[in-house]
Amino acid sequence: FAGQRAPGGALEGRITDPLGAVLPGASIVLLRDGQQVARASADESGRYRFAGLAGGLYDLRVEREGFAPRTISNVFVPANAVRVLDVMLSVGPLREEIVVTATGTEVPRAQLGASVAVVEEDDFRRQAKVHVLELLRLIPGLHVAQTGGRGGQASLFVRGGNSSFTKVLLDGAPINQIGGFFDFSTLVGTQIERVEVMRNPNSVLYGSDATSGVLQIFTRRGREHARIPVFGYAIEGGSYRSLRQEVSLSGAARAFDYASSFSRYDTDNHLPHHAYHNGTYAGNFGWQPSVASEVRLVLRHTVMALGVPNALDFYGIPDDSTMRGRETYVVLSGRHHAMRRWQNQIRFSSVHSMSRFTNPAPTGEPFDPFGFGPVYLGAPVTIVGGNGFRVSGRAILDFGGVYPQTFVTDTVRQSLFAQSDVSVGEAFTGTFGFRYENERGRSGAQRVARNNFSYFLQGQYNWVARLFVTAGVGIEDNAVFGVDANPRVSLAYVLRRGETSSWWNEMKLRFYFGTGIKEPSIFQEGSSLFAVLRRLGESGEALIARFRIAPIGPERNRSFEVGLDQNFGWNHARLSLVLFHNRFENVIEFLSRSALVQLGVPAEVAQATPFGANVNAQTFRARGAEVELLADLGHGLMARGSYTYVDAKILRSFSSDALRPSFNPAFPGIPIGAFAPLVGARPFQRPPHVGSLLLGWARSRWSAAVVGSFVGRRDTSTFLSDPFFGPSMLLPNRNLNPGYQKLDVSLSVRPHDRLTLVAVIENVLNQRYTEVFGYPAPKLNFRVGARLNWGGVAAWRDIFR
Repeated sequence: FAGQRAPGGALEGRITDPLGAVLPGASIVLLRDGQQVARASADESGRYRFAGLAGGLYDLRVEREGFAPRTISNVFVPANAVRVLDVMLSVGPLREEIVVTATGTEVPRAQLGASVAVVEEDDFRRQAKVHVLELLRLIPGLHVAQTGGRGGQASLFVRGGNSSFTKVLLDGAPINQIGGFFDFSTLVGTQIERVEVMRNPNSVLYGSDATSGVLQIFTRRGREHARIPVFGYAIEGGSYRSLRQEVSLSGAARAFDYASSFSRYDTDNHLPHHAYHNGTYAGNFGWQPSVASEVRLVLRHTVMALGVPNALDFYGIPDDSTMRGRETYVVLSGRHHAMRRWQNQIRFSSVHSMSRFTNPAPTGEPFDPFGFGPVYLGAPVTIVGGNGFRVSGRAILDFGGVYPQTFVTDTVRQSLFAQSDVSVGEAFTGTFGFRYENERGRSGAQRVARNNFSYFLQGQYNWVARLFVTAGVGIEDNAVFGVDANPRVSLAYVLRRGETSSWWNEMKLRFYFGTGIKEPSIFQEGSSLFAVLRRLGESGEALIARFRIAPIGPERNRSFEVGLDQNFGWNHARLSLVLFHNRFENVIEFLSRSALVQLGVPAEVAQATPFGANVNAQTFRARGAEVELLADLGHGLMARGSYTYVDAKILRSFSSDALRPSFNPAFPGIPIGAFAPLVGARPFQRPPHVGSLLLGWARSRWSAAVVGSFVGRRDTSTFLSDPFFGPSMLLPNRNLNPGYQKLDVSLSVRPHDRLTLVAVIENVLNQRYTEVFGYPAPKLNFRVGARLNWGGVAAWRDIFR
């Protein structure tokens, strides 16, 4: 034990392994300006303490036999105060992450029963990726689909769920639009330090929209305490006249830290009328009035503009539509340790999202088949599906009407959140919290205003660093559907502890059960049966009262998972196997009047609707398996590969397609879902087979990466009508979108400590493929650039060297 209580600052904490077991005898060395200041050994409870320290910046190096050594740089110790810093040592070279999203508290991933993946800032740098969605393709259980090139709408599907079933958070604040939609195409990597992805429902902690998963983004903060801030500048250019620039400034002084970045990305993309612009500002500003308290402000603002040529493979000519949008996120939070085992946090957030889609004039050749006004046709095309079927002809690109046509979505979500964590000894942590959300906005002509409340209670138990249990319940009081409860429980049991002397190392069994819900979107609520009847006035209210028509309900998921994690090769490799089952119920569909009757809605009620209404009618399931292998091969070489199998199936549906499928005369006897999948078929855009591969190498000043994505055939539709509004441009849904393989290669070199040169080649195989059928993705393209960093502690030392 080093030092006794004395005037000056102090640094203390506990040394543990990833399972939470203490590591007595661990060697702790404290350094300042590269020189050793003090040395200590952890006591029998794994604790260490350095006292009588001058306030300032230190490095902490921790070592213990059988564990990978760890150095923590730029540890700030305040004068006349105690800084608590717990350190976790990994068994072997594999990275062991501390995650927050699964439990709402900091927990090593090794102690979780849930499936959580982490993307670090180094992953962005080494793979030289621009958008977050590009790194998500490497995570098992996830499928990303983007329409065309950069800026095209990008959707994320987690374990077969719908794209609106993933809760997206920025530093704890929800940033989905009302109803769960989130377009990942606008999310660039500017000032993102870490992304955590939980592949399980978690409506206990996060309420509505956490139906099949949760994705949380953490903003980088200033960490270097120095008189000179850290300045960064990056520039990249390449194919399709693409140009990306980013400037950043960060640092810390006394009780304040700051980090601020602005990036701009412009490209013409690979298709006509598909130019894209993204400007993003991100800031993270913190203040620590004491070692037990922190106040933090996070800002993020994005402006985008995009040309939308539509599905060029289907029409042969580009549309002239445009999309403009802006997103503003403000997160103000405070944390306070009332005592060592009691922590409280409060957070206010405001999220404003606006998008404007404009079609200035009809595109295509006018054609009036029935004398009621023209439609506008694309060029003659031949469409070939991945299932071998093909059609030739022309499809309706634009319809008649008044132009320009504009569709605006403008939403605001403001929330107030409070959470309290209480630890009882080292074995139990209780968490309880409250959330209030005010949602308001419009989508087209429909408007909503909601006040929602959430309450949750959760417990975490650690039994002798071998059994880890997390259980909780969340109560959602939603303005649309009322009160709803959602439980979850996860277990992790360590069958064998890791020993570096053995080839077979830690083995862990995992189990997860949970339910999740999603609230209706603006359109789903505004066009629901209940809302449609209410707009009819007294007659509609009478039908509601007579037949007890309830407001539209939440979409639901009931999810199970079992998994096995096995470390081997002297802790140089990890194999993870997971089996999962999701059952999605009460999924919202728009039903015609006749379909409403078949669902069980009284005929008198159905006939009162102008065309039909949204109701909770669909059920589907998605079950499958995930396999992931991570290996440190030595000499700076690492490999990661994953494979996901998803067996998804529509079990119940009353959509017009399900009840009355279309038939193309060219394929007699094959029913086709023109706009929705048929009962017994796969949901659209759910590939049964998805794989990924990453080979990375880092040595001294060089690093390289090869990234591969492998996606099987997907069910979908062309969604087309021929010039006579007929089905002759439809193709059978099964395996319609062909599979593809995409390989990217990146290389970086640091000729100087402050300068990094980068080169990237994407789609090395030059393959023509479509993530969304009809929207061709970019073929082989490249980017080259440089990153410059200057300032901070190193620059201050250079001045006086």
